[in-house]
Amino acid sequence: MAIQFSGLASGLDTDAIIKDLMNAERMKVEKIQKQKTKLEWKKDIWQDMNSKLYSFFTKHVYALKSSGTYMKKNAYSSNEVAISAKATIKATNGNHTITVNRLAKGSFLTGNKIELDKNGAAITSTSLAEELIDFGGVTKKTISISLDNGTTYTDIEIEKTDSIASVVKKIKENVEGVNVSFDDNFNRLMMSTKKQGDGNQIVVAGDDTLLTGLGLLAGNRTGTIGEDAEFVYNTTTLTSSSNEVTIDGLTLTLKAEGVTANISVNQDSEAIYDNVKEFVTEYNKLLTEINEKIYADKATGYEPLTQEEKKAMSEDEVKLYEEKIKKSLLRRDSILFRLRDSMRNILTNSSGIDTTGFTYSHLLDLGIVTGDYKEKGILHINGDEDDALYAPKKNALKEAIENDPEKVSELLNALGDKLYSTMQEKMKSTKVSSALTFFSDKLMTEDIDDYKDKISELEERLIQVEQRYYRQFTAMEQAIQAMNNQSASLASMLGGGA
Repeated sequence: MAIQFSGLASGLDTDAIIKDLMNAERMKVEKIQKQKTKLEWKKDIWQDMNSKLYSFFTKHVYALKSSGTYMKKNAYSSNEVAISAKATIKATNGNHTITVNRLAKGSFLTGNKIELDKNGAAITSTSLAEELIDFGGVTKKTISISLDNGTTYTDIEIEKTDSIASVVKKIKENVEGVNVSFDDNFNRLMMSTKKQGDGNQIVVAGDDTLLTGLGLLAGNRTGTIGEDAEFVYNTTTLTSSSNEVTIDGLTLTLKAEGVTANISVNQDSEAIYDNVKEFVTEYNKLLTEINEKIYADKATGYEPLTQEEKKAMSEDEVKLYEEKIKKSLLRRDSILFRLRDSMRNILTNSSGIDTTGFTYSHLLDLGIVTGDYKEKGILHINGDEDDALYAPKKNALKEAIENDPEKVSELLNALGDKLYSTMQEKMKSTKVSSALTFFSDKLMTEDIDDYKDKISELEERLIQVEQRYYRQFTAMEQAIQAMNNQSASLASMLGGGA
């Protein structure tokens, strides 16, 4: 770099002059930087909004279009201790009588009491060869376990260094359908099948010395035989390999033998109502946030702050200032506007839905209404106790659910289908947006990258401009210095001649 002369000859503060000139040049960079910052903020705000929209889509819109959401049933047992019941939407309304003749059972095998060590404690952690079993000249012996009465066996190698605890662990790891433990109170190995019902029976085979040492003596290596449950449903006798029984849309849990219970099934009107109310609540939350964004106040005159500007303000002042800008970034956003209008038209006007033959054609028919125009589409349920203004009105929704839940479900499912497909279409991947997004995330990212490139170019240009200014002022200083030298020399010559 050339030597810089800073006003030595001219008497000017050239550094200050160049700094002022560069500040003017930097304003171009700051302008682009502010545009980039605002776009980054806008992208962050949209990502948060997109997350809320997608959550509403996957949870609440999906539930709205699902018939099971609005066709719930209750099942009550007259003897919960003996038989409990749950109802699906396929359960037949009315009363059903269940008598349990026999519970389903698995196979059980309990070993004999094993030998004790000199202290009278069970041998659980020391090696088998050390205390219980003579392995002779071998280091391994085999135990075979069948859970289906000897049809198939699983072989497990037991080493002389194994302990009772490690034998239990090996059985658990190798035989999937067995429960196994060693009871320290009674010093016995205990096994049972995880499955119940006929055909389940534990059979243990293998080295006699090994099995005897484990307390599985000859004559005690076959477990009890599993049994199917037997019960009478209304007047029909049935069997099941499990005590969890699904029949006629009911899921029954059989708990005791020789008992009878009456199961009553009816429509769960309260749960259906709560589901509708939950959808309305979540829709209102989302719509309120969308309205707040698209009708936000302008932030005229507000631009992202420079570092110098931030230094002159407190942290809270900076936060409030920036929040003012951020709140306005989705103002009049066309994507949000169109999405909001589509949702409102579907839910309030049944737009795009063929309701021919429906008992209820609009949410209004169910007493779900919009309020004052200032609310911009917020829904209310007439008669809802949590809505003070509408609580005194007749609750048409509850009445419709109690009278004919299928007709209520018919409309709600149709609205859900249309809303789901509409939102799904708006989330399709395009050249400017990724899949499952409602905004132009690809385009925003490209624009942010363009701003970064532009800023880099301008920063490089600033360096060049600053160097040019210094070269120009240095040349000026050198010229003035030369003139000063000539003047001094001339004055010296004229003075000398006198």
